[in-house]
Amino acid sequence: MDQVKIICPNCKKLFSANEALKNILREKEQKYLEELKVKEKLLEEKFKLNFKLKERGYK
Repeated sequence: MDQVKIICPNCKKLFSANEALKNILREKEQKYLEELKVKEKLLEEKFKLNFKLKERGYK
């Protein structure tokens, strides 16, 4: 099976489209994981705050 080849317009390097897509997906995955860590931290802080408020008798 022939692979699609791409030539970079800036550096004129030839590489496979599969390689480029893997790199793009890897970058997106890394960004998603970083965002997920931030959201998890925010939820954890929110949970702790709600727990402290309930201990003190607030709604």
